[in-house]
Amino acid sequence: MSNNEILAAGNHTTPREHLAQLALSKEFKVRERVAENPSCPTVALAVLAEDEHPDVRSNVAANPKTTFPMLRMLAKDFCLNVRYTLAEDHNMPRPILRMLSRDENPYVSSRAAQTLERLKEEKSAKRKAAFMQRKHAS
Repeated sequence: MSNNEILAAGNHTTPREHLAQLALSKEFKVRERVAENPSCPTVALAVLAEDEHPDVRSNVAANPKTTFPMLRMLAKDFCLNVRYTLAEDHNMPRPILRMLSRDENPYVSSRAAQTLERLKEEKSAKRKAAFMQRKHAS
């Protein structure tokens, strides 16, 4: 494994074709960096979502390009750290968070419930602010 591979794997300007090749690296550190790269092609993310190393799968879970079906699969991952990564992400689709709020692990289910509550509070605060703006504008 070279430092150049690790640097290329994490660089958002690395060509997608090269990222797809790096996603197949034997070195988990390289795959881990590719999985977190927002420029990673979806096809490569699908491969990495089934990686043997949980840190790679956790990075796929946190990648904004990860598709809903991949997120749903990762929400059922045997590794609680992968599920916890999803549960704490406030950008996670609500259906995934609701699914995780019923997780068998109390840490995952509690964290997903907290994230859902925080999203609900943020939405309420935004509505209140918009109402106050309209009220003061009239």
